[in-house]
This record gives sequence, C-alpha cells and structure tokens, in this order.
Amino acid sequence: MADTVIKAPLTILRPAIHDWGAFFFWAQDEGWQVLPPETALFRGPLAGWAFALRQDDQTCGFVTAVPYPDFAWIGNLIIAPEMRGKGLGRHLFDRVCEKIRQTGIDSIWLTASDQGKPLYASRGFQECDRVERWQMYIPAHYHNYTPSLDTDLDTLLKADQQAWNTDRRLVLQYLATGGEIIQAGKSIALVQNYGAVKVLGPWLAMEDTAKEHVAIILAATRASGGGTLYVDILESSGAGAMLEECGFTRSGDCALMVAAGRPTTSPEKAVSLASLGSLG
Repeated sequence: MADTVIKAPLTILRPAIHDWGAFFFWAQDEGWQVLPPETALFRGPLAGWAFALRQDDQTCGFVTAVPYPDFAWIGNLIIAPEMRGKGLGRHLFDRVCEKIRQTGIDSIWLTASDQGKPLYASRGFQECDRVERWQMYIPAHYHNYTPSLDTDLDTLLKADQQAWNTDRRLVLQYLATGGEIIQAGKSIALVQNYGAVKVLGPWLAMEDTAKEHVAIILAATRASGGGTLYVDILESSGAGAMLEECGFTRSGDCALMVAAGRPTTSPEKAVSLASLGSLG
C-alpha cells in the first residue's frame, strides 16, 4: 500500500482542550464508548501518551497509547471525517509506533476493524485472535449481589499479570474505582460502573470451564445494578456461547493484532479485555 503524499505541514502534540473536544465529537459520531477513566488517565498519569494531529492549526487526528512494562497498546486512533483518505492516519500511527519503540518496547497490541487491518498489516501487525463485543440491557431493580472486599483487587491484579505477563496495576486501579470484583472458582472479573454504562473486564479464567464462565456472567449481571453491560471477549475463550445463553447479544467484532519481535498469541487465561478496545 503506497502512502499518500501529505503536502501541508503536520504537527503532533499533547492535546489541548479543543483537541479533546474534537475527539469526543468524532468518537460519538463513530458510536464509540469513551469512558471516564480513559479521559482521567490520558489527562493525568498517561498525559504524555495522548496525541493530537494538527494541520495548519486545525485538529485533524487523535490517538492514545499505553506503555505497559512489557508491551504497549494503541487505541483511539481517529481522523476527522473530512480529512480521511489523505494519509493522515498512517502518518499519525507511524509516529506513535516510533515513540513507543524509542522506549525499548518492541511488542505493540491493538484492535482493528476490517477497514483498518490493511494499514496495520502493512506495518507488520498480525491478527492473533478476534474480539467480540456482547451487550445486555439489565433492569435497574435487578441487583442482589454483595460488593466484594477491597483486598480482592490484589487477586485481580495478580491474575491479570499472570494472563498478560506484565503489570497493568496503574490502569486497572483507575478502572476499578466504583466497580465490583466478582469471583467464581478460579475465575475473577471486574464489573466497571459508569452510570448507565457498565463494562465486564478484565475477566480472567485460570481454568477454562463453561460452569465458571456462566457463574461469572450471572454474577456480573447481578452486580451491574442496571444499565447496559458491555464485554469485549476474545473469540478463542469460547465464552460467546455462554453469553448468548444468558441473554447477551453480539453487537460487533474486530481483529486483535500484534507486532512483536517474537511469535505471540492472545493470552490464554484472558476471557475479556479490560476496556472497550482503548486500553487492552
């Protein structure tokens, strides 16, 4: 794929308020769920990893990255609708990959739509799994779950580190604020609470058993307190059939892709991502 020649000067810099405003507008138009902890992270401890692309002082692109100790995750890559097809997405993506690799990280993960896959494949990314989005509306009165103890966060962090082989404590602590941790046998998951929007993730299973999958799903619906519960599962986990059986509807899917210096597969003990695509 040949890159389009970009004639006007481009700058990539830390987003200002108006850049964030443009990003939220585009994201809403795409139907993305941009949740509060993402904004808090990228305007707080990860402020150096949110990037706005400007051309002639006009905001025309946005992207974020999370540099975990052993790999990085790229999310929220978006170009202004009227600026697409000019090579700006490739330019922004290449620059953020370059910045990541300058830190010594050589493994980069992301999720990709079928439209975006050719770009990432041309940069050495390979599909290693599919990510399925499932969702379910839960009535507000459906809540009879006892909140877990705060100490269970350590158990969740240890299970997540075992699955992904890296420490994601910073991000997971933000996601866990106001949420509930649920457990079933050797499986553990976080139910994130953002008012009418809930997210089930990360969901880790030390043993692949349908019984534990169903127990986690039912516990998550009880812990949600009402609203729409979303979960992005790895297709390889096999949890989709149990989600459908419990009343969830599949609303989309995308590719899980990775570029690494060594052969890499999706983490075997991870059932779902910790976020809706942007944080891994």
